[in-house]
Amino acid sequence: MEPNSEQPKRGQFQGKRGGRYPRGKKRYQGGYKTNQNYYQNQPYNPYFSQQNQSRYYNQYSPFMQQQLLYRTEMYICSRYNYLIDINMKNSALPEKLNENSKFFVIKSFSEEDVHKSIKYGVWSSSKNGNLTLSNAFHASHEKGGEVYLFFSCNGSGKYIGLARMKTPCDLNKSFELWTQDGKWMGLFDVEWIFIKDVPFKEFKDIKITMKDGETKPVSNSRDTQEIPFEQGKIMVERISKYQNSNTILEHFEFYDIRQDNYEKNIKGKINFTNPNQIQNQQGNQINNQINNVNSNNNEINNNKIGANQNNIPNNEVNTNINK
Repeated sequence: MEPNSEQPKRGQFQGKRGGRYPRGKKRYQGGYKTNQNYYQNQPYNPYFSQQNQSRYYNQYSPFMQQQLLYRTEMYICSRYNYLIDINMKNSALPEKLNENSKFFVIKSFSEEDVHKSIKYGVWSSSKNGNLTLSNAFHASHEKGGEVYLFFSCNGSGKYIGLARMKTPCDLNKSFELWTQDGKWMGLFDVEWIFIKDVPFKEFKDIKITMKDGETKPVSNSRDTQEIPFEQGKIMVERISKYQNSNTILEHFEFYDIRQDNYEKNIKGKINFTNPNQIQNQQGNQINNQINNVNSNNNEINNNKIGANQNNIPNNEVNTNINK
């Protein structure tokens, strides 16, 4: 059989399924502007990249997977021992839910922000989202209810945990360790109840009315989408009973290392994207050192002058005695 002479040239588009794209055109790799200071001088780990997080443990043999899980357990036990039995301690929550409680979906741009939320017990949404959650918090607490938040990361295809609002949002506060620097204003405290990965397919039969009036599966919810009480209670029951095999805790050691590097680099309020600020700070340090040297020299000279003045009366006394 003769080879096909009409094969597309290199760089030509071959079709929708797995073909090449026209030269100069690439797949959309957009994303939201991130905190450049946070990612400055961070260690590169291909297994924890945004594309490979869900396939992390598939890169290793079963024995190596067990070793990595054991390492994760030891790390969590040593630094976050209060998270060890968190799912077991709150397994009876579905039976204790107040009928005046409210449920919302939280969509995070980064799993790393969820790490900060679990670590420090805080969260922040958009301006409108914070107002929505604060109003729901006041309304539910007046009737003895709570506000529960189902957390999920964009593009993850799963819920990664459930948290409870402890305080309304304070719009005058902010958090400095979000991956998107200066984007999220406002802060409120949360208490994490469940930390486990539960895929969306476990909730495919639950449909709710979205903000735009359309009825869709709850997995299609956007940030701060409210869930009716009956559907929210069913979701809590399924999360509580789901036997998970993965959690965000497996990545805590990696995210802690990134945070430590960021805090070391940002110490001194240096903007790494602005070299002029670095030069100014270095110049100020040199000037301070020069000023310290000058002040020390002045002190030495003053001590010498004082010593000479103290010797003058003694000399006069000696001359008078000789006379």
